Amino acid sequence: MSRQKLGQSASDQQAVPASRYNYQELAEIYNEARTDYIVPMPMNAKRMQEYVEHYDIDLDGSFVVLGTDNLPCGVGMLGMRGHRAWVTRLGVIPHRRLRGMGQFIMESMLNYAQDNGATLAQLEVIVGNDPARALFLKLGFRDTRTLLIVRRPPGEPAIDEQHEAAHVENIPDDAIRDYLAERAAGASWIEETPSLLNAGNLRGIVATLPDGERAWVIFQRTPFQLTHFVLGPDASHNAIHAALYHVHKAFPMQDTKIENVPLKDEEWQIYKRMGYIEVFRRHEMFLYF
Repeated sequence: MSRQKLGQSASDQQAVPASRYNYQELAEIYNEARTDYIVPMPMNAKRMQEYVEHYDIDLDGSFVVLGTDNLPCGVGMLGMRGHRAWVTRLGVIPHRRLRGMGQFIMESMLNYAQDNGATLAQLEVIVGNDPARALFLKLGFRDTRTLLIVRRPPGEPAIDEQHEAAHVENIPDDAIRDYLAERAAGASWIEETPSLLNAGNLRGIVATLPDGERAWVIFQRTPFQLTHFVLGPDASHNAIHAALYHVHKAFPMQDTKIENVPLKDEEWQIYKRMGYIEVFRRHEMFLYF
């Protein structure tokens, strides 16, 4: 892989560390770069700061690319956790796009990641964003799996007498970390335990059915949405469904969004049974240095 060195320019472009900008400025650059994106996902200063903090974004390894007029043309962000790097929030402002600009931002981030000990870089790209995926393939990334973004609209679940009979207990706040330690490996970056603990506002319940089957669910509750669901491992589908049933019974007025559910994972079948629908898909891609 050919990479530009940090501090050098590619043709008439220059990569500047995102740490030189405040959160409002970064949000504005990002929003302008995503105006024609498949799923724009707009941000404000507060959401940008939360994103950086929750997902361990290294602003020194994230970059804003400047044109010859010294004005921002695009941005890319890089998360770092140990020997892994995560590429996210990549975008170029439509009316300022030049050939190779996206690749220049990517190479700047990958160069930084490798120089700082990363042996793996990972990312997700929305299915249908063929130009971005072609760039990532060119840089050496390879598909690992398909991930789903799913939602459940507000509303109480249909009455289920068996689930109604379940005994439900809240997981104490100081025990949530211990429960999360039981989960199986393989969550995407934004659903990993470090991301959830960084985000906070986690809640959890344990549901025990009359026959003794037991399952737990941990999730994040925000004022308007439930998100970041973790289903306890080694529980039956019926027990997990009972736990989800009681979550949505307790919070019937809140929309629910869960990101990066593996398409081939059994959890997706459980979510569908609970009324979740697919919103869009992402390719997860890995690059080993």
